[in-house]
Amino acid sequence: MKKCYVIDDVLNRKQADLLLAKLIYSVEGIAGCRLDDHSQTIQVDLLPGCDQEELDETVHQLIEEVRSQRVIASRMYVQRDGHAWTGQADIEEAFADNGSVRRGLAVALFERIDRKLLALAERYGSEQRKYPSMIPLDILDKCRYIPAFPQNIHLVSEIPHRLNALKQARQPERLPELARLSPYALAPAVCFHCYAELAGSRLQAPLALTARGRCYRHEAPWRLGKHRLNEFSMREIVLFGHDDYVETQRKHLIDETWALFASLGLPGKIETASDLFYFSDESDRGQHQLAANLKYELIVTPEAAPPFSIASFNYMGDSLCKPFCVTDRGGNPLQSGCAAFGLDRWVYALLLAYGPDDARWPAQVHAVLNAT
Repeated sequence: MKKCYVIDDVLNRKQADLLLAKLIYSVEGIAGCRLDDHSQTIQVDLLPGCDQEELDETVHQLIEEVRSQRVIASRMYVQRDGHAWTGQADIEEAFADNGSVRRGLAVALFERIDRKLLALAERYGSEQRKYPSMIPLDILDKCRYIPAFPQNIHLVSEIPHRLNALKQARQPERLPELARLSPYALAPAVCFHCYAELAGSRLQAPLALTARGRCYRHEAPWRLGKHRLNEFSMREIVLFGHDDYVETQRKHLIDETWALFASLGLPGKIETASDLFYFSDESDRGQHQLAANLKYELIVTPEAAPPFSIASFNYMGDSLCKPFCVTDRGGNPLQSGCAAFGLDRWVYALLLAYGPDDARWPAQVHAVLNAT
């Protein structure tokens, strides 16, 4: 079943895209949503049992929220065309369609790409770190992550260490009533661990850290698969210093990443972007990101698949160093920035471009991936 909501003369295209981005996480029981340009309607596919009254109320509420928002368009930084392979259906030999399994070439590619990115991080003097998959909720609160992105959080529950509770937990149907919220969430990004580690530090010189970690974000089930996963791996390079250091290093990281991307023959672009701040009272932060070039994304543009981001380059100012009291030698809050690379998405992008048989890949791509 499908429901349609007319937005002609109500929302512009950017506002409609923002509504869709929020609607994905606002109603359970839908199987998809999209904008139909011809009819100027939001079209929502419903699963059996979907509460249509709740859906109507939610869509109308979101329309009212976004119709008054000024949405700034992205600006292009650089763009290129690239090789297009047409056998995408065969990718499942290496990369399961739902993203749950990597086989053979996909596993090897993951490590080769990460070696390239680790080498990039080391050229910038990055110190290596290894952090856990769980992160304390109070750290995420200090980062203002949960108030801004509640749709993404995977909370961790636990069974109380009490004899009766543990006995009852042997019956799976009892778990919902026995479980309680733990003080942890599954980490939605790697960089938050860096701020927790450095909390209260006075840095005598600029610092760069790099870590690879597992990240977890609560996605709508109908969107999972291919490049979008609930659990994924990310390599981050996190910069701490004064404004000139952070911005200069970020610019170099953008340019070097683009050079790597182009040497692999991939089609795509780098453009300004913003995070999806879920609530309207936070949305100005996203518009500020766009207006002030605080976030860039590297987006793959395959010929036979929708575009998707594989890296982002972010400038946070002192918004995270200040609450964690990360300062310079004089006690002044430092600025920070990061480059974040979705390793699974780089693998998927290469498989989309060249297929699952690397014996047929261009020699130039092999040379780049195997170079030390």
